[in-house]
Order: sequence, then C-alpha cells, then structure tokens
Amino acid sequence: MHFKESFGIAIHCMRAGRLRTALTMLGIVISVTFVIVTASLSNGLKSAYHGTYDNIFTSIVVMRVPSGTPGGNGPRSLSDSDVTALEQRADPALISDVIPVVNGMVAVRHGTAGYRVNVVGSSSSYLQYQGIPLASGALFTSEQYREKARVVLIPPIVVDALFDGNEAAALGSTVQIGRQSFEVVGTLGFEAGLNALTPMTTARAYLYGGMNNVSSIGVTASHLSTVLPAINQVNSIMDRQHYVKDAGQRDFAAAPVQVTGFRAAHLLTLLAWFITAATAIALFIGALGLANIMLITVTERTCEIGVRRAIGARRGAILRQFLIEATMIAGIGGLVGVGAGAALTLAARNMFPRFAPMYGTPELSIDILMLAFGLSLLVGLTAGAYPAFRASRLHPWDALRY
Repeated sequence: MHFKESFGIAIHCMRAGRLRTALTMLGIVISVTFVIVTASLSNGLKSAYHGTYDNIFTSIVVMRVPSGTPGGNGPRSLSDSDVTALEQRADPALISDVIPVVNGMVAVRHGTAGYRVNVVGSSSSYLQYQGIPLASGALFTSEQYREKARVVLIPPIVVDALFDGNEAAALGSTVQIGRQSFEVVGTLGFEAGLNALTPMTTARAYLYGGMNNVSSIGVTASHLSTVLPAINQVNSIMDRQHYVKDAGQRDFAAAPVQVTGFRAAHLLTLLAWFITAATAIALFIGALGLANIMLITVTERTCEIGVRRAIGARRGAILRQFLIEATMIAGIGGLVGVGAGAALTLAARNMFPRFAPMYGTPELSIDILMLAFGLSLLVGLTAGAYPAFRASRLHPWDALRY
C-alpha cells in the first residue's frame, strides 16, 4: 500500500473517532502550550536576573574599620588618594569601575512635608553599582558634576511622603536638603530604599564639607568570576596606600556588596532544571494519553485490520497507517499548542511589565516554537510506535475472528 493510501485511511479513521481524537489532541495542546510558556517565562526571568543583579553581585565595597594593631594609631580615613590609586593601579581585566561615596542622614523637605533619608554623594555610576533603576527623569550630567549643581534624585518613599506619590509633580520641583535648595531631576526605583543621590562634588560643597575624605569606595568587578581576584587586588593596593604589612592590621575591609549572589545564581540554575523536569513530565503524560488512545483504536479496529491483511495489505502498510495517524494527531495538537503558547506568551509580555516587572518580560523565540512543535511530532512517533507495531503483527485469521 502506498503512502497516499495510508494517509487517506488515517484521515478516515480519525474522523470515525472524532471525540477520542479531540481529547487526545487536547492533551498534546496542553503539553506543548506548557512547554512554550514555561520556556518563555524562564528565559525572561533569567534575562531580568542577569540584567538587574549581575551588577550588584559584581559590586565590592571598601569600608573603614578599626585597626587591628593594639595601642596603635587610629584607623586612617578613606580618601581621594585611595580612589585615585585604585583607578590607576587596578587591572581592567579584574576591575571595571571605582565609585567614591560620601553619605549621611539628612532631612528632605517640600513645603510643610519632610522626610529623613540617606543622601548619597557619588558619581553617575552609583546606580549601576547598586543595581538601582532610574524610574523617571535623568541622571545628573558630567557638567553638573563638575559645577557642583544642586540636583538630586529621590527614592519612591520620598515621592510618596512629599508629593503624594506623584512622580510628575516631583520632577522639576525644588526640595530643601539641609539648608539648601535642590532641583529634583529624577526619581529612583524601589530598590533605592532610603537613598537619595546627588553629585559627590555637590554633597561635599553643601552638605558634608569640602574635605577629601570619602565614606566608602565602591569597586565593580569586570565579571562575577573575577570578584574574588578583584578583592585581592583591592587589598593589595590599599595595603600600600595605608602602609599595612600584615592583613590583621588593616584599617579597611573589602567585601562583596551581596554575598548571596553566588547562591542566587545556583538557585536560578536549579529553577531551570526544575522547569525542564516539569516540561518532560507534561510531554510524558501527553505521550501516555496518545499511546493509550492508539491501543484502544487498534483493539476496536482489529476486524478492519484483518480484512485489510486478508486482501493483501502488507505489515509495513498497517504500520505506516497507525504511525501516520498518531503523528497527525500529535502534529495537529502541536500546531494548536504552538499557537496557544505564543498567544499566552504575547499576552504575558504586555502584562508583566505593568503588574510584575521584577520577573522580567517573557521571551518568545522561533527556536522555542520549533522545539515545541518538534517535540509534539516526536511524542506522536514514540507513542504510536508500539500500537502500530502491534497492529502490524496481527494475523489475518485471528483478526477476522475477533
């Protein structure tokens, strides 16, 4: 029997059991939809994680600590010369940026409302170093930094307290920080907490004095894998700056800003494995359902198979018929599942940025769609193999007696 004849018989048999076929397809549709949606969500989550937190996990903070030398002089302050030494001597392959920081708790007022926050004076790299997104407005420019412009970026908690949560009203307004007037040029994301940001030159000139000391020094490693070597290099440079000969006598400490970064990366990997396992289970359930339906189909059509065998149909023709039928059921279900999965993912792409921005935007790619459809065909071939083989092995006489 030719392929066209096998294909025609498969279509006829599928029409005869429409309800059973529809139920089988439904299982395939759900499985394929699940594959596409979970893969898209996983890719979006990973992109959001790396885009938002990689900078935090590569961030190192250098802080002043009590000296370990008993009866010795007090600890040296961190200064501009330390910042310059780190900028000039650091290996670019290990350290990509150095960020000086001065800060203190200061009251921010607008009209009769006020709120006490940690006003940070730093460079424009501070937001990237801390993983704080810009919610609205803009960062201060290099010119504003040089000219000590009185500009500030405020966190959501200050927007709520001083402007009733209205970001548009906050932008361009004037607030009092200490005794000085500052223009609000931007608002920060919720990750900012209690931190407001102003140029370090401005903070020194108007808030904390014009000395050359800094509260801390931020260092950004070039990659997550270079964090530990970068810390070792920071210690080496700072030891020379502070004349430290023994690590136990250091009056500074260099440590990752977020020590949970390595654990979080492992958790993300475990999540990917969990999603893969859940996808495999969904496809396995779909394959079992299809195999069960095909076995029932073989049993119900035993007499038909006997007739075909009696009039000369070869075992290969019977085998092809049932394989084609199983593959068509899985393929059609796969196409519908691809459409449903793509539609749900596109809907999620529109909803997530508004309702759950912290989970990223689901990423739909042609590779995911092709993989899901290919898996549906593979399920059809796998699930239909045994029923097709069983049908092809039926003896004509036994089948006709059924």
